[in-house]
Amino acid sequence: MTWTPWHDLRVRTAAVVAFLALAFAVRAAAVALAEPQISPAPPLSIAIRGITRPAPTPAPLAQLVALAPFGISDAAPNAVTTVAAVPPITLVGTLAGAEAPAAICRLGASTARILHVGDTLGGWRLQQVNPGRAVFVDGAFVRHELRLSPVGK
Repeated sequence: MTWTPWHDLRVRTAAVVAFLALAFAVRAAAVALAEPQISPAPPLSIAIRGITRPAPTPAPLAQLVALAPFGISDAAPNAVTTVAAVPPITLVGTLAGAEAPAAICRLGASTARILHVGDTLGGWRLQQVNPGRAVFVDGAFVRHELRLSPVGK
């Protein structure tokens, strides 16, 4: 009997695996190239009947101007603007040379507190501490700089 490659078990196994891989590849290509089955859309007149929209109500121009989305205001130059009440924060001292700078502040007649950057007092958040001054940010993101008053004043 003469030996041929087909008589080896490994060759036959490799041939079966190659045939199965080829069959899977052909099936995957057929699925990928097939057009999907999409149901036709209903007529436009049927689709429109199901939609109800409320009538748009235009916003008053005064409200849109008050928003000032880009910081530009078209308000009249004689327009009255309201300013939020400023909490009576007094800067008593600063510790600016430390690793964690701090400000010593008093709210009204209360006792002085040590505030670190990020702490809040009276609705204002301490943003920055430098020698002799502290910068706070209020709820409207307006910066307020407090300075130490000269000695005796």
